[in-house]
Amino acid sequence: MSNELFIKGPHVPIEERALERLKRAVELGELEKLPNTPGIPNVPRYLVTYMNSQTVNTQMRSATVVSVTNQSNLINRVFVTFFKGFTDDSSPIGTAAFAIPPQFTVDFASRSLPSELTVTNAVPNPELTFDEGRAIVSSMWPEIGVSARVYYTAGDNDERLHAITDSKVVIYSRSNSGD
Repeated sequence: MSNELFIKGPHVPIEERALERLKRAVELGELEKLPNTPGIPNVPRYLVTYMNSQTVNTQMRSATVVSVTNQSNLINRVFVTFFKGFTDDSSPIGTAAFAIPPQFTVDFASRSLPSELTVTNAVPNPELTFDEGRAIVSSMWPEIGVSARVYYTAGDNDERLHAITDSKVVIYSRSNSGD
C-alpha cells in the first residue's frame, strides 16, 4: 500500500510537512485498510440517511462517498456499513474499513470512482452496483467529522458527471433537527 500512496495525484499532499506526516504514518503502520474483522471494537456514531450505488444503466450511474475526518488524538478505526432500504441493521450489504491517523480524512465509497471525480480510499468487497438504502458510520473513538454525498455519472467508466448531492448525516439513534 505504501508505494501506491506516494504516486503523484490528488490524494497526496503537496505541502512538505503534511507529506512527511503521511510518510511517517505509513512507516509506523498507522495508515491502513482494515479487514472486515469482527471483534474490533466500534460503536455506531452516525447515520447517512441516503445511499445510492448503481452501475446497470450507463446513462445514469451513482456512487455514495462518505468522508470521515479523525479528530481524535489516537488512530481511529472507522467502519462504514451499507444497508439496503427496507432492511434492519442486521443485514449489511457491504462494509468499508480504515485505520485513520489523527487529523487525517478518508473517503469511503460504495464503489470505486475515477480519481478525477474523487479519490476513494476504502470500498466494500464486492463493490455495490445495484443498491439503494443507507449507511452507518462506526468508530472506536467518538471524535470524528462526517459528510456524505452521492455522485451521479454517465458512461461505462463514470466519465461524465451529472450531479453531486449531499446526503443528510444524523447522530445514530437520534432524529434530525428538521433541517
